[in-house]
Amino acid sequence: MDSKTTRVSGRYRMLRDGGADPHEWAYAWRRELNRGGFRAVDFLMEEIVESGKCVGCASCVTICPVDVFDYENERPIDTRTEACVRCVLCVEACPVLRPADRDLPEMLNLLSPAVNEGFGVYGYGVYARSTDPDWVARAQDGGLVSALLIHGLETDSLSGAVLGDVIPDQRQIGRPLLATTREEVLGAAGSRYTYSPNTLALLEAMQRDVKPIAVVGVPCQVDGVRLQQNSSISLSVAKWYRDNISLVIGLLCSESFTHESITKLGEMIDVEPSRIENINIKGKVVVRLDDGEIRTASLKQYQNFARPACLYCLDYGAENADISAGGVGLDDWTLTLVRTEAGHRALQSAIEDGWIETQPLETEPRGMFLFERLAAAKKKNRPLPAEMPTLAERESLGWLNPKTFYTKGPGAPATTEVETP
Repeated sequence: MDSKTTRVSGRYRMLRDGGADPHEWAYAWRRELNRGGFRAVDFLMEEIVESGKCVGCASCVTICPVDVFDYENERPIDTRTEACVRCVLCVEACPVLRPADRDLPEMLNLLSPAVNEGFGVYGYGVYARSTDPDWVARAQDGGLVSALLIHGLETDSLSGAVLGDVIPDQRQIGRPLLATTREEVLGAAGSRYTYSPNTLALLEAMQRDVKPIAVVGVPCQVDGVRLQQNSSISLSVAKWYRDNISLVIGLLCSESFTHESITKLGEMIDVEPSRIENINIKGKVVVRLDDGEIRTASLKQYQNFARPACLYCLDYGAENADISAGGVGLDDWTLTLVRTEAGHRALQSAIEDGWIETQPLETEPRGMFLFERLAAAKKKNRPLPAEMPTLAERESLGWLNPKTFYTKGPGAPATTEVETP
């Protein structure tokens, strides 16, 4: 790193490790803007990517106005470092480096009256699903997300949707997709539990000027998109995302799994991995094979193949989405939290047009009970991601499971045993 970048790095670590308010950490790089900026890519690579703290959200890749980065193996690669124009957008958009600015709720236009029970502000919650039985059978947990997207496309409130598809001959390996038709949305329906960098498709949307668009992603991707939209640095890329991403649907996520996990899952249920058609997690791993047969596997055993990067996430409920959605509670229904005015408009429009049906959350109270428990577990005992150990430090401790590092592993609080007389 050059001397200016070294100075920024030192200032950032002093703020982060010295007890400064986390919302002030961005001061480390923002104060350089009136001095001509600095080569932020070097700071980002050393502080986040090379330390193993990168969550793979791809925000730095899709916000860069000069194409500095490639994206390989769920990580940004600084292929064209010399192209950096010192705009600092890549560090502004990184959800690991800092929490969102305090004015983000204003930009989100949260629904009122609001409820805040520790897993993000929301207006109301329901169980929801598509009214088309074929979509319910084909999609995940009732097809709510597919129905919302197709309704938007066919009523012209959306021109496209950024979401996750699969590699044709590897149905459980994800890839990003910009969908602009009913067929494309339905072709990508269903969840994958390996990581898919959905938001890479934002680049195609911007290049083709497909707008307005929806974005579907897991919480780390949602947070990255919101940091892009809410950047204090006013450049055309950030403005395009702010003006043209009109709906963000967040998928509930405890953790995702490595590509290797699909091979291991095949061994656990004694089938060829290529036969795995769909995976769902309901306290156990529920696998649908290509002939419709259902097999189950131990979630505890499968969690050994959780993606280590998921340790650096505190958000189970996609707290900054317009709508948070996941298969918790009722089978074939989606637990749906509506957080913003944009989310409310999208859901109510689809309900009024007969595309979506709902039930009260009280129909199955266990859904919110599980949601609250999973959301709390994601934050329990954990510092902010930037304050967590590096991947190498975690490897030296011999504990990579993101779900248990701070509850049972080296990050758990020390217990004091009381001797009995």
